[in-house]
Amino acid sequence: MNEQLIIRLPSTGKEVINWMVWSDSEQELIAAGELASSAELGLLQEKAEQRRVIVLIPASDISQHRLDLPKSAQRSWQQVAPFMLEEQLAQDPDNLHICLLEKGKDSIDVACVSHQQMESWLDMLEAAGIESQTWCVDALCLPEAEEGQATAIQLNQQWLLRFFDGRVMSIDEAWLATAFPLIAKQYPELVIQHYSPAAKLEHDTVEWQARAPELPMKLLSDGAKKAKLNLLQGPYAAANPLAQLWLQWRKVAIAAGVCFVLALAYQLIDTHKTEQQIASVDENIRTVYKKVFPEVSRVRDSRIRSDFRKALAGIGEPPEQDFLKMMIHLSTAFDKNKDLNPISLRYDHKKGEIRLQAQAKNFQTFEQFRQSVKPFESEQGTLSNKAGAVVGTLVIRNAS
Repeated sequence: MNEQLIIRLPSTGKEVINWMVWSDSEQELIAAGELASSAELGLLQEKAEQRRVIVLIPASDISQHRLDLPKSAQRSWQQVAPFMLEEQLAQDPDNLHICLLEKGKDSIDVACVSHQQMESWLDMLEAAGIESQTWCVDALCLPEAEEGQATAIQLNQQWLLRFFDGRVMSIDEAWLATAFPLIAKQYPELVIQHYSPAAKLEHDTVEWQARAPELPMKLLSDGAKKAKLNLLQGPYAAANPLAQLWLQWRKVAIAAGVCFVLALAYQLIDTHKTEQQIASVDENIRTVYKKVFPEVSRVRDSRIRSDFRKALAGIGEPPEQDFLKMMIHLSTAFDKNKDLNPISLRYDHKKGEIRLQAQAKNFQTFEQFRQSVKPFESEQGTLSNKAGAVVGTLVIRNAS
């Protein structure tokens, strides 16, 4: 999706909600605004359709912690983190959603937020009919700061800060005068790179350096696309849309797969039968050829075609399918009447008939052969007895 809807949810449903629609392809702001409370969040439902929705969460609702954990044990951080946090937290770790921020050599950084607060944000979005798979902490979306510095911007009546060591903070404007002396003690000689006009304080304990002004939501949306932390982890992990689609259609897909396999099997069986039929026809043609041309010792496909063309040379036109059908049928008749041996065979294209001169031991063999060539019609010519064998002519044609 080239367009994103960025929504900054407040701690409670009665506070202002900032939103913005940004186009990556056009690199321009499409729309932006504020909602008075979560009751108006449904107004963004239409804007959320066909767009990626990024949710920003207030840093004031998040606590960050660094836990000493050797690299060998970091795979099991989810099991050990709650016990390690008990001494640092004022509440039961079971009531907290613990997210992994980053893994270090011998430590891990985690972020904590109450399950109650997570459920509250989920309820806001569900009531508005908006779905999102990306939840980021707003201050963590500020540009990374260099050593000894912090980046900052004002949004509504709050200042968001991101320090060089990865810590973030959200301070109400009314508390700046109280908070900054404490910050200066923790970060001596701190330089704040600010993207909105500097805060006006009577006794500044930090140095302010102005950066090119940015719209707060635009600056945060840029960082959200590169943010390492997505709060939708563990029990809140967004379901994979492909997995959901598979669960919904898996039975249909399995049935379709079975049908495809069966169709393929039937096709293979049908192809095998066709190949068997072709092989049978080929064998029958070779049998007839050997009987018509007994002097040929080595039978090849090209030789069969050539000899048949020569045998039908007097016709002046290529043989038709009727000839092949008759030849195949004659092959079966010869198999049934092995005492009848062909002497010559000629096909009359115009009349559509085969004139066969053959030799047999007796007259009955000719009659039996005539019965075998049915349903083709057969006409028997004059039969003569020569040297103890009966020689005669048969004319075979399609039934009229």
